[in-house]
This record gives sequence, C-alpha cells and structure tokens, in this order.
Amino acid sequence: MALGTVALLLTAAVAGESWYLWGTSDPAVSTQRPVVVGDIEAQAAVDVAATDTAAIFTASWRSYDAHLARVTSLMTGDMAKRYRTTAERVGTNVVQARTDTTTRVSARGVVRAAPDTVLALLFLDQRTTTDGGPPSYTARRALVTMVRGGQGWLVANVQIR
Repeated sequence: MALGTVALLLTAAVAGESWYLWGTSDPAVSTQRPVVVGDIEAQAAVDVAATDTAAIFTASWRSYDAHLARVTSLMTGDMAKRYRTTAERVGTNVVQARTDTTTRVSARGVVRAAPDTVLALLFLDQRTTTDGGPPSYTARRALVTMVRGGQGWLVANVQIR
C-alpha cells in the first residue's frame, strides 16, 4: 500500500514537471514583457545589428558599388531591395561630391526581443567629408529590426531619427 502511494505521488510529480517544462507555450512579446529570450541571445542580435548598421552607413565614393553589393548581403531580400533603390538614387551624388562617411555605434540596447525578431536601439556617430573638405559630424538614433535567417541575423528594417 505504501509502495503504491509513493509510486502514485512520483508519477504525479513527473507529470507535473513534464507539463511545466514542455506543456507551456513560449511567452509572447508584450508591453509588460518586451524581451522573451535570454540576455545572451538578445545581446548577440544587438551586436550584429550594431556591426551591420555601422557597415551599412559607412561608405566611400571610391568603392560605392562594392559597398552596395557587400552590405545588401547583410539584409533580408525586402530590405536589400529598398536599400538598393535609395542607394542608387544617392550614389551619383556621393561619387560626384567625393563623399566619405564613417559611422560608429556609440551605444546600443534591446527594445524588444523574441526568438526570431529583435528590435535594437543604436546611437550612431557619423563623420562625413566631401571632396577632401573639413569633416562634419552627425549624431543619430536608429531603430534596427533584426530577423533570424538561414545565415544568422539579418537587417530587416532601419528607421533613422
């Protein structure tokens, strides 16, 4: 009788533990819980966002076409298409004015994070020179949406403010 009771209690404990571990769904991103992945995973996506965004906004008139080909590989298909459309319009002016822009990320953080999508907030410092003239400096904020693709994290959207 005692052995049967212990077996029943053990079975109930295993069933409860199994339900807890595998029976609950993944949490959804909400205003109360904007980050539903671990810190390491979210920070890894933000680090990729910072590296890729700095590369996207760093360009030289000397190698503008090569830059365009290189950075579109960091983006989703839709983002690459939108970026090419804008970059081709701007490209002529960049080459004619002999413009060089260097961008670095001065600060970064997580706004929202789900297993396959992360929204990162980046603070960008840009240094631009035109035709060898004195540099100008601009500080910007960027909201960068990263999505997990077959090759890792890809830039899906950038909003500059």
